[in-house]
Amino acid sequence: MLDLVAQHAEIEEELLESFAEVMASSHFVLGEAVETFESELAKCCEARHAVSCNSGTDALWLALRALEIGPGDAVLCPAYSFFATAATISRLGATPVFCDIDPKTLNLDPTDALHRAEQTPNLRAILTVDLFGRLSELGPLEPWCRERGIPIIEDAAQAIGAIDQSGRKVGERATMTCFSFYPTKNLGALGDAGAIVTSDERLRDRLSSLRVHGEATKGVYDELGINSRMDSLQAAALSIKLGHLDRWTRARNQLALRYDALFGERGAAPSNHLFETGSLPLQTPSPCPSPGRHTYHRYVIRVPSDRRAPLIAALDQAGIDSDIYYPLGLHEQPALTAHRPDAPLRETERAARETLALPLYPEMGSDAIEYVVEETTRALSPQV
Repeated sequence: MLDLVAQHAEIEEELLESFAEVMASSHFVLGEAVETFESELAKCCEARHAVSCNSGTDALWLALRALEIGPGDAVLCPAYSFFATAATISRLGATPVFCDIDPKTLNLDPTDALHRAEQTPNLRAILTVDLFGRLSELGPLEPWCRERGIPIIEDAAQAIGAIDQSGRKVGERATMTCFSFYPTKNLGALGDAGAIVTSDERLRDRLSSLRVHGEATKGVYDELGINSRMDSLQAAALSIKLGHLDRWTRARNQLALRYDALFGERGAAPSNHLFETGSLPLQTPSPCPSPGRHTYHRYVIRVPSDRRAPLIAALDQAGIDSDIYYPLGLHEQPALTAHRPDAPLRETERAARETLALPLYPEMGSDAIEYVVEETTRALSPQV
């Protein structure tokens, strides 16, 4: 699914030089390297501020905590996402209100989200997720939130460098945008790391305090925060990698286009609601309208639910990795069933049964793409 050995070999000298500078400084937590990365990240996202932290999960917790969200509050989020999206809401004592997704984008359905938001009197925030590298289309939800002073938090763990269909960069649209720099992300650290970007100075100050136990001034703590500081070595690595991110994102887009073209030649179609009779039973990801940019953190196809397990087995036999993101909707997770809505979330549940991620990473060659397509087509063809 990913070749970090190839990625790091290409930039090894840059990394080692930056590590040597950190070692010489003997400043290993926060400090100059972290401040430099925060400044670079804010600029990349066209935001005023960036506050680093220990992980993407902590970024979500800090953002919610900075808004003083807690017991009695509700936060709307999509039901199709990584567990941390809803777990952080629940950990604060608040209630996640799950909404369904758009089957084409796999992101929250803004119409369904707006309907649920209007039915939730104690709604305190919207937590949207930019899944697999495509920015959520907020539609009527955005002006509705603006009119009522409801903040939007953007979980962009998989979407650094993405642009929406109106030309806005990730980090420009939300009150706070949260990133994960887990090693497998498009911008990956050498361990856990995360950050929040915002253009609100008050929130920047609050986030900066909360990540160091709630310290307001030296030795004085106004509230209970957490220990969530970024290591300087991680910041140094991320600064180096950030300089290559745009090139890596362009490579991911070119490889995704190659997948699209090859699958299209074999009868697949961009994601639409139903599989067409007589065609290859496979849907490719829906492209992002210009001037938007998808970052293709994952290249996620859809196949009929009864064909997915045999396809995974066939790809494994051919030496090809694949993975399911995510096998259950958040409302179906055992730890979150107390928040399950009365009505089924049909598109979320369908996506959980049909989606499959295929390998895609910047160092992947065109020959490898062709091999994956050939083996996938063979496994799904009628004669099999």
